[in-house]
Amino acid sequence: MLGKLVGGMLAAACLVGACGGGGNDGNGTDGGGPPPDAGTCDPDPLKTNLAPLFNGNSVDMYDCPILTFTAKYNEPDAMIFKAIVYVESRFQYDAVGCTGNSGCCPQSGWSGEECSCLGAMQTGPTCGGSSDLGLLPNGHVDLDTDPTSSDWASSVFNPEVNIELGIAGIAGNRAQVKQQFPGCTEDQYTMMAVGNFNSYGSTKSCTDYNTDYDTAVLDAYDQYSTASGWAAHPYTP
Repeated sequence: MLGKLVGGMLAAACLVGACGGGGNDGNGTDGGGPPPDAGTCDPDPLKTNLAPLFNGNSVDMYDCPILTFTAKYNEPDAMIFKAIVYVESRFQYDAVGCTGNSGCCPQSGWSGEECSCLGAMQTGPTCGGSSDLGLLPNGHVDLDTDPTSSDWASSVFNPEVNIELGIAGIAGNRAQVKQQFPGCTEDQYTMMAVGNFNSYGSTKSCTDYNTDYDTAVLDAYDQYSTASGWAAHPYTP
């Protein structure tokens, strides 16, 4: 289950800390549309040149937004987010998971569909927060999956929007666990924040966190770091 704190409120299906994610077996892969163009970066330090996945998606397809929003939110390691996208959706921009959630934002009238785990990072907009990222002007979640639509720019399925939501959420988790558990290393805070992204509240100390999920992320992280020449952090799952 995927949970994260953004702007003081739990996102999408997380009104009480229970957003369902793709999990560590890529369950959030119900989508099937052709991927939108996320552009190319030069230089691209995350580029692996690995063969496409079973679904035809390149693992390098979202490097640009990952690099952009890692820098925007002052996160220390862009490659960890690339690995999370693999675990959550296998880079499928219109993936939908945890569809059994009920309405999670009653003040906005959000439906269960709006409260699902959505997109590349299996995340969603903030509920009752100050950000309008991923929302329509009427306050409902923008669920448009058509990259040619006029609503695409704000859609939660737009990789630019979805990846920013996910990275912002993990950055928020980092700030929170730093307050809760002072004295950990930065790499430990990364593992703690990533673990909470999958299961909110799973972090109990500098060394007690969501190791099952973190291990799945690190498997992809190690592969991508090796293939790209990325200076991998010495994380301990």
